[in-house]
Amino acid sequence: MSIKEKAAPRAVGTKEAQKLKPVSKTELGEFIQKFMAFGVLLLLIILFGVLSQGKFVAVNNLLTVVLQITPYAILGFGLTFVLITGGTDLSAGSVVGFGGIICAKCLTMGWSLPVAILLGISAGALAGLINGLVVTKMNVTPFIATLGTQFAFRGLTQLVGQGKPVSVQSLADKDLVASFKFIGGGTLFGSIPFPAVLMLILAVVLGIVLAKTAFGRRLYAIGSNEDAARLSGIDVFRTKLMAYVLCGATSAMAGILLAARLASAQSNAGQGYELEGIAAAVIGGTSVMGGEGGILGTVIGAAVMGVLRNGLNLVKVDAFVQMVIIGGIIIVGVWYDTLRRKKQNNL
Repeated sequence: MSIKEKAAPRAVGTKEAQKLKPVSKTELGEFIQKFMAFGVLLLLIILFGVLSQGKFVAVNNLLTVVLQITPYAILGFGLTFVLITGGTDLSAGSVVGFGGIICAKCLTMGWSLPVAILLGISAGALAGLINGLVVTKMNVTPFIATLGTQFAFRGLTQLVGQGKPVSVQSLADKDLVASFKFIGGGTLFGSIPFPAVLMLILAVVLGIVLAKTAFGRRLYAIGSNEDAARLSGIDVFRTKLMAYVLCGATSAMAGILLAARLASAQSNAGQGYELEGIAAAVIGGTSVMGGEGGILGTVIGAAVMGVLRNGLNLVKVDAFVQMVIIGGIIIVGVWYDTLRRKKQNNL
């Protein structure tokens, strides 16, 4: 009989519940989880730097990689919160397209840029709220619930855009167009991508929320043992709902950045992005079984994915072969997480 089976959940007060911390690990396990993804990232940078004869490590190319991974990383931040609770969100890619097209549509209707961005993010948050309610109130398995809403939100995106791109480029207010494009592809100090700065700021804020607040600790507690968390006085319904709302909001942010880069929102934007975001989180150490993960790891995971794609393109690896390689990496990441959790449970 394992330790978890012997130790029955104990009801405690709300204050004690707020002090609950993530699942403990051995020191070796912590070291491997924290630095393995970063080590893989460094190895890939060195490998592609050599194979591409230095083209990969050129400053302009590295800045391009940073710009490319920004939407995936921001999408991955919200997915990290959901995955930590033991859930998932397969509709995140559809919400990327939904948030972007709502923002662009508002701009074409004459709304100001701040209001359009706020409405786009709000649309994503509303989509997350729907996901959260289906999962928590209707008790539908997250995989099935978000698989269904994936199609629903994609359909809404097509309806809003009438199956066509919503272009901002042709608006009469050229200053508005320039400001919108700056959000998606502008630079600071001549070379630093503005979207990357937004990503880093968001990473710091959400990292603090996850690691230093009672809300973050409740997420870890729910992912580790939902029944024990409920007996400890944690409002499981509200906490999980907030995680899905946050995931919807960050997905919409990613969609707005994509639309701003092209000054046009595509009805099919974000297709498959949910897998990229989940892969970034898993590679960075977030457990698909819940209870473990962090924002820094997701940033590193997104960087690994971006470096891999860019490097494979530079060494002229076929796009279909790239899909096979990336799929294999995702499988290995999940397999390693499963193996590590089994070892922990047997301690």
